[in-house]
Amino acid sequence: MKTKLKELLKDKELYIFSVITILFFGAFCILQYAPDTYSVFTNDLKHTVLHFLSCGRFVTGAAAYFAMGMLKLGQEGTYLLSYSFAVICMIISLYRLNKLIKKEVKNNVISIFITTLIIINPFSLELYMYIEKGIMVLAVLLCVLAVEQIQKFFQGNKKSLLWALFFMLIANFCYQGVVGLFVALSLIYIIQYAKNIKEFIQNNIVVALTYGIPALINFLAVRFIFTNARVKGNMVLAESLSKMFAGTQRMIIDTYDLLPHYLFLTVIAILMGIIIYQSIRQKKPLAILGSIYLIVVTLFATVAPQILQDTSAIWFVARSSYPMAAIIGILLWYLGREFEIKAITKNIILIGMFVFLMIQFTNFMRYTIDNYIGNYMDKTVTLEINQMIQEYEEKTGNKIEKIAVYSDSAMQYVYPGLQASGDMNIKAYSADWCIIKILKLYTGRDFEKIEIDTNKKEKFAQKNWEHFSKEQVILEDNIMHLCVF
Repeated sequence: MKTKLKELLKDKELYIFSVITILFFGAFCILQYAPDTYSVFTNDLKHTVLHFLSCGRFVTGAAAYFAMGMLKLGQEGTYLLSYSFAVICMIISLYRLNKLIKKEVKNNVISIFITTLIIINPFSLELYMYIEKGIMVLAVLLCVLAVEQIQKFFQGNKKSLLWALFFMLIANFCYQGVVGLFVALSLIYIIQYAKNIKEFIQNNIVVALTYGIPALINFLAVRFIFTNARVKGNMVLAESLSKMFAGTQRMIIDTYDLLPHYLFLTVIAILMGIIIYQSIRQKKPLAILGSIYLIVVTLFATVAPQILQDTSAIWFVARSSYPMAAIIGILLWYLGREFEIKAITKNIILIGMFVFLMIQFTNFMRYTIDNYIGNYMDKTVTLEINQMIQEYEEKTGNKIEKIAVYSDSAMQYVYPGLQASGDMNIKAYSADWCIIKILKLYTGRDFEKIEIDTNKKEKFAQKNWEHFSKEQVILEDNIMHLCVF
């Protein structure tokens, strides 16, 4: 153990991946909020833990209890623990996956680029937007560990399959949105260790069961032990398929606005063109089918879990589409192991990967900075509201204890000028359930939400504010009438 630790600490690739991780996610070392975070920090611990358990995220629930219950950490401490764990898990994920890839892609620089494109893919950003970021990235690491075991199983170590099943079960208990990564990475080994059609089918079945059995256990636990609405509601097949088709388009073409539109699709098309060209030149026609297989199955593994949800709960966002965003790196891995590539082609590919990562990095920084700006604006609005309440209470002697929430004629989900994607960077005041939470966090007041006043609703509906105005707050007796804009 001591010898292995010394070898690990001397391995320069560990430090390379540490630098890469800090470059992409280092800004998150400062406490930041998503709407859900306000709930975690203001709900009682029991409610928070039960919420995570009801979502099938048992490890997350246990982690919340450990950090806030046993260690008694406050907001900063809980956040820093989660962030630090996320960074560590990501570095290990990169390091371990690179060990697999560089066995077949002999160029170390290309191997590092491929590994980075797979793990720190365009959709990985949202994993860092939530307080449970440490456990979400742990799920990524567990998928990588499971892939290591699947390779050993295909090499003849039958006991490794049990370890793969165990890692995937824990990954599902962490965060279900990323577990499709296991399937996407395992596809390379399904092809590699299949000498004929029969073995190819058998390998697919092994991977499908390793992915499916833990996922089914998690699904059944949520459906029958807890009462999560996402798997308890109505499933309208035609409507679900329609939403899935629209969501898939947003994922592949728009990439949830995390990349320039069509860039992701264009890169995939270019890689497919290179694979087709190399297949013809090196007389490997089956490699074309292999690349199509990688894309189709990865897409299926990403999209299919949505069909298990209530139709109204189907929601395509970056964090739950993480496996599909890894396909660019996976296709490059496949290209590197299947073909002998000339030096000039390797250099072109290296330049292409670098440019893609720079575009991704630029967009990551924009969204990250805008997240902190949005947090600041939410806090500023909240403190201004609190000052209005304090002045009113001192003047009248009334105590504001209840709140009624309204909206103007065109409520915005994000502050003007800020980048938002799905749930990322939306205003805390854009969700009714979050308003009470952020007010409690910054004011210490626990408001009771009540029904709205019809007359005031009509009055507010005639307005269209771009920024916060004191006109949006009406204080009467013990009630605050608040209009969000």
